[in-house]
Amino acid sequence: MASEHSKACCEAPVPDNMNPYQENGEWLQIAGRKTYINGSKTATRAIVWVYDIFGYSPQTLRGADIVARDLSAGNSPALIIVPDWFDGCVAEKAWVPPVTPEQQEKLGGFIQNKASPGLVVPRVLEFTKDIKNVFTSVEKIGIFGFCWGGKLASLACQQDKDSFVVAVQTSPARIDPEEAKNVSVPMALLSSGDEDADLIAKFADNLHSDKLLEVFSTQIHGWMSGRGDLEDPNVKAEYERGYKIAVGFFDKHL
Repeated sequence: MASEHSKACCEAPVPDNMNPYQENGEWLQIAGRKTYINGSKTATRAIVWVYDIFGYSPQTLRGADIVARDLSAGNSPALIIVPDWFDGCVAEKAWVPPVTPEQQEKLGGFIQNKASPGLVVPRVLEFTKDIKNVFTSVEKIGIFGFCWGGKLASLACQQDKDSFVVAVQTSPARIDPEEAKNVSVPMALLSSGDEDADLIAKFADNLHSDKLLEVFSTQIHGWMSGRGDLEDPNVKAEYERGYKIAVGFFDKHL
């Protein structure tokens, strides 16, 4: 049985004390979308970011820079690509957790009207085709999905088996073990202590290709993206460990 949005997905706290982060990549317009990139523009491999509902958070941009730096440290550089999937809109921190009817309406409306998989998965697949037209050296593309974006990564790897060669999900949202049966690419699952452990394990069991499951039991849902309180040394250490694992999995398969 597939899970709906977990309680943590809607209720896990969002830190409001994050220090600003000065990203070291650049901003471009690609296929009409505001896009953050970092890494080599002549790389043969690229990773498309599908962030959480909080969009371009400091944690998300920092993570993109970490992956770009670490993957490009070897003999085969990579290009990290983080498009704006919501046309300039994001979920506001004040909506989470939604404790008033107005907050519930706004959060639900955003998820339904801006972040609906039926709306965004086709965007992801179309954008992936555009990447190879813009960066003509790119031969292989991976996908990195965060929370809500993890669900989209799972769906995208089923609906178009040619776009991506590897996928990573962190804090997977709305995990559905049946979906895994149709995922043909290697996939890593980086789970927090808030997700349904049985569903995550069943999803991993149903994957056909190389797989990796790592449970960060002390972390909350979204610790690698918009909910990660990087002012907490323990969270920061697990955040960095998560990205290290992701880099290793991408480097192996991309």
